Amino acid sequence: MEPQRFMVRCAVHLFLIKDGKLLVEKRKNREYHDKEYDVIASHIIGNESVIDAVIRTAKVEVNIDLKREDIKPIQVMHQKSNPYEYINYFFIANNYSGELKNNDPDFCSGIEWVDFKYPVDNMMPYINEAIKNYLEDPYNHFTYYGWDK
Repeated sequence: MEPQRFMVRCAVHLFLIKDGKLLVEKRKNREYHDKEYDVIASHIIGNESVIDAVIRTAKVEVNIDLKREDIKPIQVMHQKSNPYEYINYFFIANNYSGELKNNDPDFCSGIEWVDFKYPVDNMMPYINEAIKNYLEDPYNHFTYYGWDK
């Protein structure tokens, strides 16, 4: 008998950059890292590619449109976050259209531009780790977080 297959959660994260600044969202009414900064991010829903998930999330969360050719993959992170494991896909984009707007005021108290540096104050720890990894070595496309080293 084959053992039950393990299920992993997947999420997309966007580093939206403008003039050396990173767009962040302040989490609100969340069980996980409430009142900390996050980047544009979402779980991948069924039957959508990671690129489609980034495009959907940017529109839903901050009211912007992204072109597929402007979205660049920069990192995949295998994260252990008890009781779950995640595969996090990180992307970067410098171009977008539309007017930025907080479309999710029930779960986001605001959006703002911060310096794209490490660390970003009050950022969710695994996002800061992804920022650090990218800034230190933009060619290191695979990382871990939350695992004993």
